[in-house]
Formats: sequence, C-alpha cells, structure tokens
Amino acid sequence: MAKSDNNPGPGLGGSADSEKRRAARIRFKTEDHLEVQYKFLSRLEGFQSSEIFKGTILNISKGGALFEGGVPGPDWLPKLGEGHILVGMNVQAPGFKPVKAIASLRWTKPGSARNRYEIGVQFEQLEPEHRANLDRFLIGHQIKSRKSRREDYA
Repeated sequence: MAKSDNNPGPGLGGSADSEKRRAARIRFKTEDHLEVQYKFLSRLEGFQSSEIFKGTILNISKGGALFEGGVPGPDWLPKLGEGHILVGMNVQAPGFKPVKAIASLRWTKPGSARNRYEIGVQFEQLEPEHRANLDRFLIGHQIKSRKSRREDYA
C-alpha cells in the first residue's frame, strides 16, 4: 500500500494526539455528492496515466482533502506514497465555482468497494482564484450546516 496505511501522516489522518490541524475539515456524507475529478501527474518511468478518475470527497479543508476513488493500478500504490506523483484535482461543489488544485498524496488505504481507495492529499498549488473559491465554499457549507442544525432543534 502507499505510504501510510498505518500512519496517515500530517494533515489528514491520525489521532488528535499525534497532530495539530492547521485548518478545520468539513466532513461530507455520500448523499452530499461532492465530486472530485482527478489525474495522477508523474514523470516516473512506467507510471504515467492520462486517465481522469472520478471520486467522492469525504472531507475537505483549506489544507487538503480526503476522497474515495480509484488509482491506475495496484502497482501504483507503493509509488503514490513516495511523493514523486502529484494529483491534479478539480472539485465540483454544487452552486459554487470549481476548485482546481495540485496536491501531494499523503496516504491511501482500501476504500468501501473493490478497487476503491481512501486518498488523503495536501494542497500544494492553489491559484488565488481557486483558493477564494474554496474559501467561499467552506464558509457557505458551514453556514448551511448551522442553519440546518438550528432548524432540526426548532
């Protein structure tokens, strides 16, 4: 498996005791349908792929994301954790402008279905326009969630 089946590393996994997050993450349910399209970017011989994958965001913050999706093949898993392969991402949030980012893979582990993996990434390159789109989305989702919780208790 990739780098961190046992140790998710900084930024996305692990326990509260082992790390401090720089940004709060927002969790999503499957029914939220927050989709990500992504591509693995590599210059390693034998590890090039032009395939565009689709995944589902499980949580996201200003610093990174956790999503579930596929990888080009099981032989890629050890290489993904070495830091030589980046992930080009396009997050599609309903009602918001897309967020495009280049991210480094921090960890992977088997997902909920065969050939699916939970993939934890840290954002490395995020143009100012896309960082602003992400900020608007995160704030908008937090406001929506608070309103919904208040209505549940009213």
